[in-house]
Amino acid sequence: MSANNEQSPSAAQQEFVDLVRSVFNDTVMSVILYGSYLKETYTPGVSDINILIVLSEIRPDDLAVFGRRAGRMMRKHRITPLILSRDEFVSSSDVFPMEYLDIVTTHKVLTGDDTTVDLSINRAHLRHQVEHQLRGHLLSLRQLLVAYGSGAFSNRGLQRELKSWYGSLSAILRGVLRLHGAESIPANDKEIVEELNRAVGLSAGPILELIECRSGTCPDPKELVTRLVDRLATLVGIVDRMDQTAEGH
Repeated sequence: MSANNEQSPSAAQQEFVDLVRSVFNDTVMSVILYGSYLKETYTPGVSDINILIVLSEIRPDDLAVFGRRAGRMMRKHRITPLILSRDEFVSSSDVFPMEYLDIVTTHKVLTGDDTTVDLSINRAHLRHQVEHQLRGHLLSLRQLLVAYGSGAFSNRGLQRELKSWYGSLSAILRGVLRLHGAESIPANDKEIVEELNRAVGLSAGPILELIECRSGTCPDPKELVTRLVDRLATLVGIVDRMDQTAEGH
């Protein structure tokens, strides 16, 4: 967790673990840190800190107590907890393969067992989720163009929408790379896109321009959205043609 003047990251992690154990007691099986905090993409005070809490059973009353006791700490450090029973975590790998592969790839066990070793992730499920998410993003971009044309957004407003829109696309692009057999995924967004372009044989394209836009350098936002629509449609076609029955992971 982010350092501050009073507390080191390791001390803050231990405080959070102690709090989890004091509330959930003997139902705690794992507390696992994952996500951008363990990568070079983490920005203190901006990025969330993702923590998976795996319990043997979920008791609603405990959740309310946890929210009351941990609320201030979670707000202070931007902690986003994901609380699941072990059965829920393992059985939902067919629904969230993209997210769970990210956890498997980059995580740190703060206490308990490494529950990620119990996951079984099927390539067909990953392909299905990646295509579903890509198609959803493609539809949202088309809706942005409609809204812009209706006068709902100025150029500046459209640019703001684009900057906030990219975040979830990054996870999808990692999923496409995994479908192409990538054994390791770059941590840097730009490197992810460059590696993906090489893997599927595409030119640099608008996604790299969108990353630059998020850093402050933006081309015409309407033109960028138009080119992004074309690029996502191309990626949808690539993923759609992939073998849907091949097993992986």
